[in-house]
Amino acid sequence: MLLRLLDPIESSAQGITIDETPLHKIDRGVLRQRIIAVPQDAVFLPDGTSFQANLDPFTVSTEPECRAILETVGLWAFVAERGGLAAGMTADSFSQGQKQLFSLARAALRRRVRARQREAEFGKAVGEEDRGILLLDEVSSSVDQDTEREMQAVIADEFKGYTIIMVSHRLDVVMGFDKVVVMDKGVMLESGRPRELVELEGSRFRELYLVGHA
Repeated sequence: MLLRLLDPIESSAQGITIDETPLHKIDRGVLRQRIIAVPQDAVFLPDGTSFQANLDPFTVSTEPECRAILETVGLWAFVAERGGLAAGMTADSFSQGQKQLFSLARAALRRRVRARQREAEFGKAVGEEDRGILLLDEVSSSVDQDTEREMQAVIADEFKGYTIIMVSHRLDVVMGFDKVVVMDKGVMLESGRPRELVELEGSRFRELYLVGHA
């Protein structure tokens, strides 16, 4: 819905808004430029395509920017050992955790490029005005705890001013969020601050959290 792959039915269209603008009135192209999404399963170009092309398929960044973001997520040494940014790669050469880190690097690079472009347009650093929407779909569901911590650190640092919408079954990951929504079979069961819900007797969120920590 948020990426307008599907549009809401007419009766609920007014209820989905971004900054008080109904979602269905926002141009699809503009919307998808403004929202950065990291899917559950990392997507790669065909085998043999370069690391840089996979990281920046639209060729909007520089080589130093690509290297810097790979250093940020801890993958530069891995890429350098295999010939550097211009070398061909295969998705199978990555572990599952590395795939997700690479996918996150792609998203963070996109944010950095967007910030650079805005700075060039307005003639000043964007600073706290660097804002947008980041969608994370079960990005840590198949990685170990160390990789999950690395990813959370990168997200916290790179997307400070962003609104982050995350789908996750790992409830520890969402404890620092402002709001959690518990869904079951398409129905919203409850919502609120996760640290408050986990202390609330009878809360569905508390029940799920305690099961995960049994």
